[in-house]
Amino acid sequence: MRRILAIMTACALAFAVAACTKKQKDMTIEDFAKIDLEVAVSDQKPETIETIAKKHGYTAEQYEEFSKIIEKSSTLQEKLGDIRLGEQKSE
Repeated sequence: MRRILAIMTACALAFAVAACTKKQKDMTIEDFAKIDLEVAVSDQKPETIETIAKKHGYTAEQYEEFSKIIEKSSTLQEKLGDIRLGEQKSE
């Protein structure tokens, strides 16, 4: 009986740990553009950026890291420009 209880407890603990360690998804340029647009018109406080990023399924750290990647990549900057231009045309 104790052995069964120990196994059940171990399984429940393993399940809880697996549920809590949700893998962060990789940010796309399209998601970055959406977040960046909202951040640009906000008060740009860290807690506001965190809220906006979470709304889209990311963390503020992921947003900041992706921003640094874009700064270094002319290809990504061009892609971001195309996305923003497409948004302006649709408005």
